[in-house]
Amino acid sequence: MKKILLLIAAAGLLMGVISCGDEPRRGNGVFTVNTPMINHMVNTVTGEVLGISNTYNKLTLDTNKHTASLELNYNDGSGNKTLVLNDLVATPNGLYYDLKSPSYAQFSGYVEFSEGSMRYNYTTTEGIRVVSTIDEVFFRKTKSIIEYSDTTPTTNWESTMYQFTIVPGSSNAVVNVYDIVDIQDNKRFIKISAASVPYTITADGYSFDCQNVKTTAKFRSWTDSLGAPTIKESDKYPFKYFKANVDLEHDHLDANFKIGDNATVTATGSTFPDYTPF
Repeated sequence: MKKILLLIAAAGLLMGVISCGDEPRRGNGVFTVNTPMINHMVNTVTGEVLGISNTYNKLTLDTNKHTASLELNYNDGSGNKTLVLNDLVATPNGLYYDLKSPSYAQFSGYVEFSEGSMRYNYTTTEGIRVVSTIDEVFFRKTKSIIEYSDTTPTTNWESTMYQFTIVPGSSNAVVNVYDIVDIQDNKRFIKISAASVPYTITADGYSFDCQNVKTTAKFRSWTDSLGAPTIKESDKYPFKYFKANVDLEHDHLDANFKIGDNATVTATGSTFPDYTPF
């Protein structure tokens, strides 16, 4: 996230189009960013998962005309190649721009400023399906159901954000869970961070399945029903087990994990409430 925010901020200083806290710009000019991203690739002919690799993709966005162009870089196994799309329609939609190409139906994408995210889904002329993301894949529109092993009532929580930081060449990822409540323990977790969670690459994205993951938790805690909350940090809230399927192809998250001894979380979600890749 920090990488793309810095890139966007730099573009804003040069082009005068970005200001802190703004939603997508509607009429403030043109800017260009060349963003480090990760390509997740599958051969649609053979079904072979080709893995993930680092790349740079260059976006030019005209916020006056709601148009954009992209230079998408990928390697299909025979060398580095570039797909250029100059006719993108950039439709403002809440916090992000929805990108579509009238001439290349195999492409769909978005660029979002609040969290600094980009995602491009496309199939090359060689039949390589590519999902290109920044290294931090996040799901903002989620529903988390927290169930307890005793008589504590089940809680439905719809403001949690799940973030997965993927590192090509490493078998571990950073997983952050933002804003979730444990009513039994009177805690509202601001952030639970697991620094080393094993993952595997799947045809649609990434799969996580592990036990006893160490975490660092930052939370607000209430000592009684009327007292003011205090903010604390602790390493005593590990994920006793953690399972998740990050589906980049269809923009979907399924996750299940246990916080502490009694709270089990089942989560589903997407990046945005109304975003669909195709």
